[in-house]
Amino acid sequence: MKSLRRRSCGANAVPAFALLCAVSSALLAGSAAYAGPIWDDDLTEDAEALPAGAQVVTTAVVGQIRGKLSGNAFMGGGDFVDMYAIQITQPLELKFSTGGKQTGGGSAQFDSRLFLFRASGTGVGGDALAVFANDDAFPGNPGSFIGSQANDGSGFILQTPGIYYIAITVDGINALNANGGQIFESIASPGTIAFGNFEKFGGWGGQPGSNGGDYIISVQGIAGIPAPGALALLGMAGVLGRGRRRA
Repeated sequence: MKSLRRRSCGANAVPAFALLCAVSSALLAGSAAYAGPIWDDDLTEDAEALPAGAQVVTTAVVGQIRGKLSGNAFMGGGDFVDMYAIQITQPLELKFSTGGKQTGGGSAQFDSRLFLFRASGTGVGGDALAVFANDDAFPGNPGSFIGSQANDGSGFILQTPGIYYIAITVDGINALNANGGQIFESIASPGTIAFGNFEKFGGWGGQPGSNGGDYIISVQGIAGIPAPGALALLGMAGVLGRGRRRA
């Protein structure tokens, strides 16, 4: 079982201690750039893999999302995907990164992939529409990076604020459409930020190419979903009573 909840930099932190925690985290993060409060609830209660179980980020300001994937690529089974519900408030300044200083911060102890989906409608837990995906931030960097614009030749630029889902997976995991086909076919090309053409997300497929581990997603241009609304939406999705992550 996981140890005591680490919420010191989250929604319940008192201001003075939150500031101290922020400074300490900045000094200890190494290659992970620090840009605001840390959301780390996945370390105590698992962010699930699908929109209905996505962990709702509720802190008003967030600069990092920290968690852990615990799968084993060789033995099968385990936790290879974490999904979070967030608000994109400044689409043109959007950045999600696990690629280190060269891509704006973040890190992962495994070869990561990042995916972005738009929530269909105004709530959390319903359909998700594919927006962006990236495997390797650039050749030779197994971290991942998503910005506001695709570079796969589509020319798509994200300009619409709203509720979105960000997912992190190990290498080899693919986002599938409602018919079971792969949405982001160009994701395997290093450096490519692929556009999903708002295809309806149907689930995950593929074979994990690496084990899990700790991760830090450096984020910019987003905010949490206000807590009262988030709790209500979680209740509607029926996930308030989900169990804690198994060791």
